[in-house]
Amino acid sequence: MNDDAVTIVITRSVRPGCEAAFERAVRDWIPRAVEFPGHQGALMLQPHAAGREYGAVLRFRSLELWRAFQNSPEYQDFLDQIRPLLEVEPHVETVTGLEAWFRWTGGKPPPPRWKMAIVTWVGVCLAVGTLGLTLGPFLTGWSWFGRLLTMNAAVVASLTWIVMPPLVRVTQGWLHATHKHADIPRSPQ
Repeated sequence: MNDDAVTIVITRSVRPGCEAAFERAVRDWIPRAVEFPGHQGALMLQPHAAGREYGAVLRFRSLELWRAFQNSPEYQDFLDQIRPLLEVEPHVETVTGLEAWFRWTGGKPPPPRWKMAIVTWVGVCLAVGTLGLTLGPFLTGWSWFGRLLTMNAAVVASLTWIVMPPLVRVTQGWLHATHKHADIPRSPQ
């Protein structure tokens, strides 16, 4: 069995007027979904103000566990329930690494790695700085190893669910800018 965790990005375009029913169905489904073996969490992304495209970012312990979930009768029932609420079939993509934070931006291909690295660096600085000020004082009596594990877990969780989604949304124009030679740093001549 493959032990590499996978992130699944699902984009669904909901029919006009069906948004409330779709949101209700997803809210009812999530508690059951996260109980499935290997499921490591879900992040639901609301559409932009005038949009109807919803995002779901799922994390599974392995590709095999994601496939088992995908083929389960419970998930198939959920898909049958929401299918009439959708305009088109969902776009489903499996990603790994840094791309997982950047792939949900409107179904676009990932930005250049150097741009992903810069945005991730900004996110890490924000998370580490904020958590150092807020959580750090509570960990002063802990062992070095306990502080390390707790702080790193808090940084990863805050990046995944709090920091990166809005940071990617705010920088999306720059991330996907298509300037001539934008992806090739040039040296002065």
